[in-house]
Amino acid sequence: MAPTEDKTQLPLDYSNSGPGIIVGSYVLALITTIIVALRCWARRLTSLPLGLDDYLILSCLLMHHLFVCFCTLVVIRGGLGRDMRIVAQDPSAVVALFKFLFMAEISYAFSCTLVKLSVLAFYLKIFPTRTVRVISTTLGLISISWTIAMQVVNLLQCRPLKAFWYRELQQLPTTKCIDIILYFVGNSISNCVVDFCTIVVPVQEVLKLQISRSRKIGVCAIFLLSGIAFAASLTRTLCTAQMYKHGTHNFSKQFVAPGLATIVEVYVAIVGACLPTLIPVYRKLRYAHPNSAKRAASADEIITVGDLSNRVRLGAANGGYFDRVSGEGEFALTPYCGNFQVNISSQDNQLSLPADSLELSLQGIIVKQNRTWSDNTKPLG
Repeated sequence: MAPTEDKTQLPLDYSNSGPGIIVGSYVLALITTIIVALRCWARRLTSLPLGLDDYLILSCLLMHHLFVCFCTLVVIRGGLGRDMRIVAQDPSAVVALFKFLFMAEISYAFSCTLVKLSVLAFYLKIFPTRTVRVISTTLGLISISWTIAMQVVNLLQCRPLKAFWYRELQQLPTTKCIDIILYFVGNSISNCVVDFCTIVVPVQEVLKLQISRSRKIGVCAIFLLSGIAFAASLTRTLCTAQMYKHGTHNFSKQFVAPGLATIVEVYVAIVGACLPTLIPVYRKLRYAHPNSAKRAASADEIITVGDLSNRVRLGAANGGYFDRVSGEGEFALTPYCGNFQVNISSQDNQLSLPADSLELSLQGIIVKQNRTWSDNTKPLG
């Protein structure tokens, strides 16, 4: 069913929100593009190749730029932001409004999922535990299934499909259309649920790290910045729910807030996904070197994160290696290599393994002041 138009006549609203939509969208697009470029620079600074999460975020950025282009056409040619009665005076504008809205729906379904998959791939790389692996894989499959379902609905929302933008065809008895506003509500609710689950995945793992409470809060805060995207998604849900409840008496005006929330949602999600990777950039700008900021851990602890199978193999010829979280609790990982035997002692047992055979869990290994590191010839400390 098409959006219902309330017959109650209200004074014409000659205001136009379109220019504000375009300016705000392009400013946010520029900021997000710069952030993604800094992410790629961070990879270059640390001599690390782009990973799956990086390629997914780049794909998401391009797809959402395409979405914004369609939104621009919705504003310029379709009259979004103006009174629907003024827009309807030009039949071609009504056609353009819903035709480009349809194209925007297609691109949004892809960009929304790509950013989630990028975040989940990042989780798998830095939190290689069974719990995170299962949850991330499940959420990834749900996101992909959501995209497929949304695209099927997009293509079948009207039969024939062209009746979605040629509104007069919806008056024919042979034409079948779903309630587009109800579809937007269901779309937004399901998206909010997946967004919330994605946000909370890393919190439990961060709390397991053997670091101070303040540093845990700092790391959690970086991840929870993606909650701004969840807030935008929730805003769209509430706005579309209000449209469904009260009727769409002025679609081109009422859809401004949900449209803006959709633009903000994905761009902010991209920024939130990039922030944990920008520590090398911060160090480069502040200390003139990406690894200059207090590289060594504190005197009484060494904290290791992740398993070796998920790291780029560095110094393989020299033996083993591990990844160390810096003394500031920052999230960038720094590789260390060496040819040595690692001895880990406790009151009950002692373990001695070659360094390149160790699998280090997320919870980390803490070696206190009584630790002993040695190679085959002499003690190191």
